[in-house]
Amino acid sequence: MSGRRTRAWFAAAATAAACDVLAHRLATPAARTAARYGAALAVLGVARAAGTSPAELGVDRRDLARGVRAGVLAGGCAAAAVSAAAVVPATRGFFLDQRAQAAAGRGDLARGLARITFAAVPPEELTYRSALLGLRLGSCSQASAVAWSSAWFGLSHILPTLATMHRTAAHRHLAQRPLRQAAFITGNVAVTGAAGAAFAWLRLRSGSVLAPLLAHAALNGSALAAGRSVAARRPQHVRHHHTEPG
Repeated sequence: MSGRRTRAWFAAAATAAACDVLAHRLATPAARTAARYGAALAVLGVARAAGTSPAELGVDRRDLARGVRAGVLAGGCAAAAVSAAAVVPATRGFFLDQRAQAAAGRGDLARGLARITFAAVPPEELTYRSALLGLRLGSCSQASAVAWSSAWFGLSHILPTLATMHRTAAHRHLAQRPLRQAAFITGNVAVTGAAGAAFAWLRLRSGSVLAPLLAHAALNGSALAAGRSVAARRPQHVRHHHTEPG
């Protein structure tokens, strides 16, 4: 069983990576969302075919209520921490990038929160904290399962980081500096992998993938709201200066 699970894990990981690359190349948000949900369903199918149980995948109905409680608690703590960081001068600047500035006056916060909650986070959690984590649980220790799934989660953010780092608050320190860009991408992969490990711990602790799904959505949603809030409070002329091309 161990060898079968290991082979299935690599097949599922390769499927997830290929679908991530495909989603990154698609032109419309709807197409990207469809690709990500398709990847999640595919890797869940691989996991079930390899004998992974609903409990190992975090989808056992008996654990749903506990997952909701854990997710709401963890998500509330994450949102509170993000909100606090957004008002502290030393960390406020991390929330300000061109995406937040451009959207601050458009009133589309609800749309962004809906995208995070229903389009972005669920397929990630089903892929990494359900299928890939559950597959490894049957062939190695919990610590190793968390490490493998979290490392793959971190690596999945290389292409998104490459695509968006020119719009971050750190862009002025990265332009035309390949070594700094490489360090920025590596750091982002490491931070994302660490977040993935925390979500995996929450999934194992609660028994349900709903817990990291709710916490992940709360974290990303509060970061989006904080970025819009910080951008909206900037003087109008400063906002326009920073959003001009080039």
